[in-house]
Order: sequence, then C-alpha cells, then structure tokens
Amino acid sequence: MKITVDITPMGAVRMTGRGKFVKTDAQRYLAYKTRIGWAAREHIKVAIDGPVSVKLRFYYPIPKDWSKAKKAEAREGTRRPIVKPDIDNVVKGCFDALNGIAWKDDNRVVEESSSKWYSDQPRIEIEIEEVGA
Repeated sequence: MKITVDITPMGAVRMTGRGKFVKTDAQRYLAYKTRIGWAAREHIKVAIDGPVSVKLRFYYPIPKDWSKAKKAEAREGTRRPIVKPDIDNVVKGCFDALNGIAWKDDNRVVEESSSKWYSDQPRIEIEIEEVGA
C-alpha cells in the first residue's frame, strides 16, 4: 500500500518528559507524527503483525533563492538534498508515527529503503508491504 502525506519532512526530536509540553520543537514534532499517523489510518485498518518492507521517499521544498538552473536540476532529480535533518532521523520520525498503526512494533520492519529528493510539493511517500518470512 502507498501513503502520501503532504508535509515537509522533519527529523525526530529528543524529548524529556517535561520537554514535550514546553518546547516548541517537541510540540511541532508531536503534531508532525500525529499527521502522519492519521494519514496512515485512512489506508490501514489493522496493524501488520508479520514481517514488513518499507520504502520511504522524502521530498523537501526547493529553496526559493536558488537560480533557475539549480531549481531545474532539483526538479529533474540531478540535485539532491544534502541538508539537515539526517536521513536516519527522518526515518525515525516516520517509524515513530507508524508504530502501532501500520505495524504492531518497529521490530516487524525487516527491510527498509529511504531517499531524499526535492520537489515543488514537499511530502512523504510511504510504501508498506507485508513480506513472507
């Protein structure tokens, strides 16, 4: 199944028990995870209990101050984002949001592929497939 979430990718944020209520970054991250979770709930009725393969594509906004040539390269996919957050933190954010919704637990994910791209429409594309053991 394929899920598209129209949101700018965001990395996982470290939070303390108190920090999630008072820190702005923590509040943004919790809202981000909630939005991904709701998008997943529209497509998934029961969390997968078996092994899962996940493919994630993160699309970042093209910087407005770039030249036309750089913007064209970004749209063609020949210029890729080498920006923060690191891809492992963005994956972690998605996995946190999908845990208990798409799959019973993160340990169900046995295969993962992720990539970062530029686009005029920032978003996250998630493909989830149950695989044979």
